[in-house]
This record gives sequence, structure tokens and C-alpha cells, in this order.
Amino acid sequence: MTTRDVMDKWRGKKIHVIGPAGTEGSTVIEFLLAGGLATITAHEFRQREDFEVEFARTHQWLAPDARGAAAARLLSAPITFRWAERYLEGIERAEVIIVPQAWFRHRANAPLRALRERGIPFSSMTQLFFEVSPAPIIGVTGTNGKFTVAYLIHQMLLASGLRAYFSGNDRTHVPMLYYAGDLTPQDSLVLELSNRQLIDLPYSPHLAVITNIAPHHLDDHGTFEAYVEVKRGILRHQRADDMAVLNADNPHTAGMASACPHPYLFSRHREQQEGAFVRSEAMVIRTNRVERTIPLRALSVPSAHGVENALAACLAASLAGASASAMVEVLSAFRGLPYRFRIVAESAGIRYIEDSLATNPAAAAAAIASMDRPFVLIAGGARPGATAEDFTPMQAALSRAPVKAVVLIGATTPQLQRAFTGLSIVAAGTLDRAVAEAHRLARAGEAVLLSPGCESFDQFADYRARGDRFADLVRALIGDITQTSTA
Repeated sequence: MTTRDVMDKWRGKKIHVIGPAGTEGSTVIEFLLAGGLATITAHEFRQREDFEVEFARTHQWLAPDARGAAAARLLSAPITFRWAERYLEGIERAEVIIVPQAWFRHRANAPLRALRERGIPFSSMTQLFFEVSPAPIIGVTGTNGKFTVAYLIHQMLLASGLRAYFSGNDRTHVPMLYYAGDLTPQDSLVLELSNRQLIDLPYSPHLAVITNIAPHHLDDHGTFEAYVEVKRGILRHQRADDMAVLNADNPHTAGMASACPHPYLFSRHREQQEGAFVRSEAMVIRTNRVERTIPLRALSVPSAHGVENALAACLAASLAGASASAMVEVLSAFRGLPYRFRIVAESAGIRYIEDSLATNPAAAAAAIASMDRPFVLIAGGARPGATAEDFTPMQAALSRAPVKAVVLIGATTPQLQRAFTGLSIVAAGTLDRAVAEAHRLARAGEAVLLSPGCESFDQFADYRARGDRFADLVRALIGDITQTSTA
């Protein structure tokens, strides 16, 4: 299907788009308008006077001075808006409904569920792109590491001299639909795909990557089993010539290999007949009986989950045509990404590591297991319906790690106190106090690690705000130390 096919299919139909203030809604509207479709109704549950502020917040991939112009352009478009108290008015007459990925989480959208059950066609920005992209898609999902792996794959393809595009599931990235007119069949597009994007998606990428699966987003899906099935969706519609890269060390992903047309597995612990694994001091990429060797020393921080991410990225990039030299080049230059286990500062021998995207216990456990020096952990935040048992992965990792103390923040402090018995625990309450306390406890040759194991919504707008605040606090603290020591 091409862009013209989509436009012809929907021309003259009543198209309703949910959430024009968000990146997905606004991008879809611009795409449809560019194709000559104007029978569009946009539904926004906010008041009209709040639109520009929300638009600016969700369109961080645009330069600040461009956000206002983009919002004004959308507001002046020849479409119908339904604001606030008129939200979803007339939706029952829709012939197509295009929703953002988190639409089902909002109570106000209950009428949409009923319409879907009646058989009204639903679509999304992600589905539209799969329909119109002429380029093969490399899709990466998983509970942890999916953005890092997708980023590394893209960089390895570029370093190999190949044309490749990238879009992440983040408001700082250009939405994938904007690339539709630039792509050719010879290009590659690397996409980070969330669990919400995969729900009911009737397409699979040519090369599907699942980094790992652990309990997460249970408030979205109800049970862990349902969450696993949503992740399995990235493979469900693969064709005979499609490929999958799966984690052999994770039972949930390894068990999916038998249903894939061409599975390739990666493992830190076991040699793979076709896939990627660690042998001696090197990562071995073995595909079509050809081996490529990447020295582990190419990794700037060769932690357990860093090696796992590198194995997945190198294997997928190799299948997509990247060279071994490009893999070494990219891994050697990689120093981590914001909110994903990055070193934000090192002062007086103390390393400060920000891992705010560890919004679930499994992600925090992976970071904890990677620590090779004594450290103070800052953990906690929001987790709906949390119990002490939820944090068993973190407790198990801490029992094997050189942890000195745990400083707790946020709403889950009581549950974490019960989970982390036997450890030195400080209940700091806020991140500001936690950073100061962690610095007081740490010594030269040690580290302070923010890896919350929880979401951020009790104290911050999102994990980005939490990570940024941690970095700011650390830099201010280091500045104060420097000024004091040189005074």
C-alpha cells in the first residue's frame, strides 16, 4: 500500500482524530491534510486556551520558536475541532477513528471502546506508517533496553555508509510519519516500538527485535501474560522472508523463536548456532555460517546489560547489512543516553549515574547488577498497587551487589523498606534530599546510582524531569564542592 492508496481509501469518509495537541494526533492530521483529505474532526479534551501550552510540551522535537507556528498552522487548518465539554461529540458518526497509543488509559475514552466493539475501523500513526513505508522496517521492542538497542542499530547502519532513518517512542524524536516521503526501498527505518504501539497493530517489521520481557505495564494489560502477548505482537504478522532477533537468556523471548520464520538468538551465557554470543573476551556474531568478532573492550562500560544490548544491536545491524568495523566504531564512541544508565558527572572520585528510565523493578535490577564498585542507590517513586514482592528483582540484585546504602524517595518508600530488609536504608522523601544524603554517604572510588525501579508521577511530570533534576542537583553539588575547595 502507498500513501496514495491510503488517501484514496479514506477520501470522503468522516475521519475523527483523537488528541490533536499530542505529537501523534497533530502528525496524523498534517499527513492527511497534505494528502488532500479535509473531512477531519479533531477531538481534544483540554480547553481551547490550553492547547498551545500542551502542544509545546508534546512537540519537543521541534525547535522552541517553531512550536508556536506549528500550533497556529494546525488551529487554522480546514478541520472541525471539538474541545473540552464537547469532546467526542459526534464520534458515533465516524467512519474512521485514529487514536494515540495511550488512548485506552483515559476514562473519557470509554465511548471509543464501544465503537471499536461495533466494528468502526481504528488506526494510529504507527499503523499508518507501516502501511505507507516503502522501506524495510527494523522494529525494536522489549521491557528494557529497546531505545538503546534501536539507537545503536541506526548508528551502525549509518557508520556502514547505508541510508537509515530512526524514530523513537519519545516526544524529542521526529515522528516516523514525517519520513514517509523521503524513504526508498533501499533505505532502512529503525523504530523503537512500545507495548502500546503494538496493541492491535496488524503489521510486523521485516526485522523484529525483542530485547527482553519482564513484568511491567500491568496497569495497561491486567496480567503479565497479557503483556507478554502484546510484545509477541511484533512477530505475529511476519512473512516468510522476515527475521527476528530474540534474547535466548530470557525465557519469554526464547520461547517465541519456534513461531518465527527466521529466528536469530543472542546470549551472554551460551553459544548460538545462528546468532550472537560471548566467547572469551569478545562478542561473536554468527549468521549464515560467517563469524564476526567484536572485542568486549570496545564497550566503554562493559556491564551485563550493556553487553546484552550490544549483542542485540550488533546481531540486528549485521542482518541489516552493517559492517563489523562500523559496530566497533559505534560501540567505542557510545557513552550512554539520557535517562538510560549514563554517567552525568564524576567528582572527587565519586561517579554519579542517572538511570531514570528504570521505571520498573526489572530495569533497576539490571542496573544494580551492572555496578562494579561500591555504590549508594537512590530508588522509589510511584507504582500503582505496589507490594514489597514487586521489588524482589531489585532485592535479589542488591544481595549480590556492592551496595553501601539505599536512599528512598516517593510514594513506594514503605514497600521498598519492607522489600530491602537487611540493608542500610535512609528514607529521604524527595530527590533533592536523596542526592545530598547519597553524596554524604559515598566515598572516592564509589558511585551514586539513581535507578528508581518505579515511575515518577508522584513527584515529577515524567522520568525525563526526574532524570534532569538529578543531573542538575549533582552538578550544583559538584559546583559547590569546587567553590568551597578553591576558596
